Amino acid sequence: MKSITLHALRRLPVAALVIFGGLALASDGMQAQRRVGGTGYGGSVKTLFFTTKSPVATLPADGGYVVGETQAFGVANTVEARWLTATTTGSVSDASEPASAQTVSEAENISILNGLVRADNVTAIASSFANGGGAGSNADGSGFVNLVVNGTRIATDVAPNTRVDLPLVGYVILNEQVRSGDGVQSTGITVNMIHVRLLNGGEIIVGSASSSVGS
Repeated sequence: MKSITLHALRRLPVAALVIFGGLALASDGMQAQRRVGGTGYGGSVKTLFFTTKSPVATLPADGGYVVGETQAFGVANTVEARWLTATTTGSVSDASEPASAQTVSEAENISILNGLVRADNVTAIASSFANGGGAGSNADGSGFVNLVVNGTRIATDVAPNTRVDLPLVGYVILNEQVRSGDGVQSTGITVNMIHVRLLNGGEIIVGSASSSVGS
């Protein structure tokens, strides 16, 4: 599109100038609007032959409150879990006001690979915010209750991205945290409390929550 000089603007009819100015203001307004995002689910299994997942809560870009839940989720000899609940909430604003999003995912009575990994409860919490001072995300509040891996009880306070090998099976990442965004205008985090990667290429996830805020 050719640029419009000051001389050319002076020659435009008043109506055209009004339209031109309105379009510019609308464009500026759209650029200033922040967006939020969030996704949560209790359990997921991916193999070479199929993929299945418990109900997913997905946050609209303009915010809101969404719930995904089920009493049970399972795949024979792979994973069993009860009372899986995911909630995601968020609010948006223009660039001069704060915006935030949070997703919480919980599951109980988890048993993966016939008890190789098990826990009474897992909670994944992903929180993101942005304001005039910048943007950030965290997994504060995420945790396990009575987590056991390979027959060994794991401390409740598990460091982010803790890897434990599962002999002849693969490995598990506990409290997996993957971040995104520039920390100024945008931010995001995905938290997978239990993420098993199998030698055959399959994956098992229990307790997944993500959140994001961006312009």
